[in-house]
Amino acid sequence: MPGIRPAECLLCGHPNMAQAFSQRPHPKRVLFITDFYQEEVLLGVVDHAREAGWELISNMRFHGMFPSESEADGLLVTAVGPRVRQWMRKWSNTAVVQIGGPVPDWPYPSVDVDYEAAARQAARHLLELGHVHHAFYSLINGDEVRLMRAAFQSELAQVDLSAHHLDFEALHGSRVLEVPREERLRWLAQELGALKKPLAVMGDDDRRALELMAACEMAGLRVPEDVAIVGCENRNIEALMAPVPLSSVDTNWRRAGREAAVLLDRLMRGEKADPPRLLVPPRGVMARASTATFVTDSQGITRALLHIRENFPQPIRLTGLARTAGMGERQFRDEFKRLVGRGPRAEIHRARLACAARLLRDTDLKLDAIAVESGLGTARKLCEVFAETHQMTPTAWRHQARQS
Repeated sequence: MPGIRPAECLLCGHPNMAQAFSQRPHPKRVLFITDFYQEEVLLGVVDHAREAGWELISNMRFHGMFPSESEADGLLVTAVGPRVRQWMRKWSNTAVVQIGGPVPDWPYPSVDVDYEAAARQAARHLLELGHVHHAFYSLINGDEVRLMRAAFQSELAQVDLSAHHLDFEALHGSRVLEVPREERLRWLAQELGALKKPLAVMGDDDRRALELMAACEMAGLRVPEDVAIVGCENRNIEALMAPVPLSSVDTNWRRAGREAAVLLDRLMRGEKADPPRLLVPPRGVMARASTATFVTDSQGITRALLHIRENFPQPIRLTGLARTAGMGERQFRDEFKRLVGRGPRAEIHRARLACAARLLRDTDLKLDAIAVESGLGTARKLCEVFAETHQMTPTAWRHQARQS
């Protein structure tokens, strides 16, 4: 039996088939280097890696050991401590993109989330709830935290308000991480107890927000009635652990991971990084029970507004809202508009539209289901509302929101 020629396919002996296999492009090998693993970042990287056909090596997130591979086309790096810097010396000729904040003397392009914009969104969210007493809580005042606090203060200053800084580092300096958490919570409970209520506080991330909740419980303060709390980064673990569902700014780490992967692809093709640092805007505040309150000079209007926010998917009659507020219908309409800035019907419409937008962006529900869940009723009504408000269809808005 004659032997198969080397150029022939081992399955069918066809020379063209063997040539086709030999000419298939070799997939790019990318190493994911991390000692601070955030799931959303890697999910964003995977979104692009699947499209680009990469071989993505991400085992370091399991055991903290550097990859054993000796060859790679690119590196995605989420941590740049001395250990990582030392290891990366042998990869000086490899394309690298850092995911995270700027690092001194670090020559690689980076993709980061915009913490300043996140702090501004948190401040606007708390202002929309009618709060006039605010605070900002941080543990370590690094560059990003200082930018966040300045942005938070700046947003409040536009309406002649300010925020008290709950600054634990100012008390303990470089020893701040050595102080037991229990001592920190006792200090925080005392500080929160001394501030005017109702109070609205932003934690510099979701871990600080959980500490705020624990300190409130220690001080006998109710969340959100006495203290409304908003975190930052919208981490799944912290959201699940929170005793009161935590409102948090979604900083959009998944998109940051994807943008970093796209940039690395360009570098591996020999293109330049322009700009060398990319900031990804946050997706907005994911409002949950920890800020489910509203502060006005009228307890009746506050009750009515909370009733709207809890029941907007259902039919709501103006006469019922007026009874909830303990007022006549005309007085209720006038007081509501004076204190909230819009009429009760406009507030109901705003709540339904915001819910529909969130469901379009964050779920794959069909338009009929979204219309029912948001209180708009029918897909036709949903389309009419989006055409009037956004000048586009709900489907087009969904595509645009997910792209951005």
